[in-house]
Amino acid sequence: MTAHQPVMPCPRVTFSPTSNQTDTKGTEELRLLRKSVLTIMCIVLALFPAYGQDNRKNEIGLLLGGTFTPALDVAAPGANRLEIGSGITFQLTYARQLTTARSMALYFEVPALAIPLQDITSSNGTVPRNYDSFFLTPGLRVKLAPSQHVSPWLSAGGGYALFDESANRMDGTHNTTRGTSGGALQFGGGVDFRTPIKVLFPIVFRAEVRDLYTAKPNYNVSTGGGFQHNVVVSGGIVLHF
Repeated sequence: MTAHQPVMPCPRVTFSPTSNQTDTKGTEELRLLRKSVLTIMCIVLALFPAYGQDNRKNEIGLLLGGTFTPALDVAAPGANRLEIGSGITFQLTYARQLTTARSMALYFEVPALAIPLQDITSSNGTVPRNYDSFFLTPGLRVKLAPSQHVSPWLSAGGGYALFDESANRMDGTHNTTRGTSGGALQFGGGVDFRTPIKVLFPIVFRAEVRDLYTAKPNYNVSTGGGFQHNVVVSGGIVLHF
């Protein structure tokens, strides 16, 4: 980039307020997701003029999948388990190539995942009916055979988990213990499939699995240890620029 290389301005984006004023469930997660999307958009627009066709070190992944959380045992005499339903998952990942060789490439990545709804099944009336989640876990990714048509990779990182429990409990009473946050570790792997498709940027298909080992939502009952697994299976497209 030259000293006078123009930088495209970050777009101004506004969002309309929700029409449902009686339940603010998911508001904090939506704000975080919007901030993540806008931040990544600004990075894309700022870096785009600086990189030519043969020097594509940045990527944006747009993925859709599902999150599966194992059942949890309630730590109380005669209590049953908490069955956690699967949830549709929206994922946006920005990555920057740090170094590369013929057989391997190292990336810094920032995956942002939002799960709008996971239902809970339990006979305990104090348990919330459902919850939604937002995960942000920066980390490193090692990609094998980066110049080949099929490139497997592994990823590890850590960051932040945010949960918003439902406004009502199983017994219909109001849930006063909403909003939980904590740490998150992420381990995963996937495969990138290079394609001849190009719409402004080269497009790659991706399939991946990530395990997010995170703090737990507030279930209003004791479930033992402070962390739970959230296995995310997803697929989508990756734009290289």
